[in-house]
Amino acid sequence: MTAAIMRAMALTLLRDRGALMMTFVLPPLLFVLFAAVFSGTGGEASTIKVAAARATEAPAAEAFLEALGKAADVELARVTPDEVTARVSDGTADVGLIVRGDLSAATDKPPIVLVTDAARNVAAAILAARIQRLFTEDLPGMAMRRVAAQIGILVGPFTPEQQARLEASVARAPELVAQGGAELMERQPLPRLRGEPGVTYYAGAIAMLFLLFSAVQGAASLVDERRSGVFDRIVMGRGGVAALVAGKLAFLLLQGLALSAVLFAVAQLVYGVHVVQHLGTFIAVSAAASAAAAGVALPLAAAARTRQQAQTLSTFAVLLLSAVGGSMVPRFLMPAWLQQAGIITPTAWGIEAFQDALWRGAALPALLPGLAVLLAYGVAGGALTLWLIRRQVRLA
Repeated sequence: MTAAIMRAMALTLLRDRGALMMTFVLPPLLFVLFAAVFSGTGGEASTIKVAAARATEAPAAEAFLEALGKAADVELARVTPDEVTARVSDGTADVGLIVRGDLSAATDKPPIVLVTDAARNVAAAILAARIQRLFTEDLPGMAMRRVAAQIGILVGPFTPEQQARLEASVARAPELVAQGGAELMERQPLPRLRGEPGVTYYAGAIAMLFLLFSAVQGAASLVDERRSGVFDRIVMGRGGVAALVAGKLAFLLLQGLALSAVLFAVAQLVYGVHVVQHLGTFIAVSAAASAAAAGVALPLAAAARTRQQAQTLSTFAVLLLSAVGGSMVPRFLMPAWLQQAGIITPTAWGIEAFQDALWRGAALPALLPGLAVLLAYGVAGGALTLWLIRRQVRLA
């Protein structure tokens, strides 16, 4: 009897292509994607965007920027010193860098200034480590000249013999230089009068994650209605399929707004995230993000034959979109190809829109491109759901 039961279950699994895919194809695929996401969080595989400027004519400054620009994990954009702060402030760059002094000479203050946004302090730490490694591995002679110049200020100028030995050591710098060195950098944080940045980011990230989860739970009612016969009565009633899809979209949008209100109320009361201060833009972003979540959830429910299929497929989709879109790990910490892949997810657009509205304080016109993309997901998802349901009705 036991063998017969096992055989029956095996035949059931083998005949169900959807179950086979969800059991043996989707888990390895998720593993590969999650491994790629989390393998870059240590900074080794991630690529950071740096807005860099040179405020000195010293040759060493240009040599340093050229060497940094060749680094595989740095995307360097050369701008003017005045533009560095603006690019970091609007999120175009993860961190800014200004070379204001001669890197091969003694200076009264650090020659490198890192312009940092508190919301992306990790990017500044990665860049600082990359610069230290650059001086150790690629520009050791420059580091040695700087240290020698600082020693000269303390003890006086070198004798000709000492200077000759220094020049000989510089020539052999890759063999002689030790880890570490003199202070090269100082951080210059952007002035902020907002809530805790990490909380602001993750409030948006968690909001997008649970907007998707709540939307797929609500959309799964389509499967229950088909099995109970309610679906047929609704389709045959006034408005038909269009009314059904419109009603589902409207409910999921309102549900998303309520969820966002609760989540961000806690964020403001407990952590001081500025929500009420930007209430208009917050409502606009929440509505667009809720529409996008509904646009993802409804087609999945319409395509599924059973509630189990709908839940499995929806869970896979939510985890995939959340991982690649930045709900679990900020996208700028991911490998470059995953950063590009994240652009096609509504999660990435939603998180960025919440960041722009609540952290950067952007006005509604500046938010319109992101809102348009989120709403486009909602419209496209509604249209696809309408087509799928009408097709099922015709085939029935």
